Amino acid sequence: MRYVWIGWIVLLLSAGWVWGHPFEGNGGYVQGQVDFEPNDAPPVAGRATVAWIEYIRVGSLPINPQDCFCTLLFYQGRVSATAQPDAQVRMQLNPRTGRVEGVVKFPKPGPYFLVLMGRPMPGKQIPPFIMQSIIQVLPR
Repeated sequence: MRYVWIGWIVLLLSAGWVWGHPFEGNGGYVQGQVDFEPNDAPPVAGRATVAWIEYIRVGSLPINPQDCFCTLLFYQGRVSATAQPDAQVRMQLNPRTGRVEGVVKFPKPGPYFLVLMGRPMPGKQIPPFIMQSIIQVLPR
């Protein structure tokens, strides 16, 4: 049974190396897409990178990223409520681009678990959500 878990972990991590950009994640019935600049290229360790939300859908309900407080958390190891993320960014509306985006700097290359957490802005009627995915950060 132990080898089955190791096999799943290896498969999960290797899938992150194969995915290109844009990548999509899900969290059960949550779907979304987060892109990185420039030109949807994979992020590079040690460089400031703009991440932006392309779309979010909870079930069949499309969510306007401008309607939520969104935070991106990135973990290279264990993901839990008590683990500190290796990188995080609070997403905000950029009036110049019209996108909900933020700047993130990854400390090391390798695979990261991306967790997008969102809750409604005051006066907006959207469900809170969590989306997850895996990304690969390239070496400098």
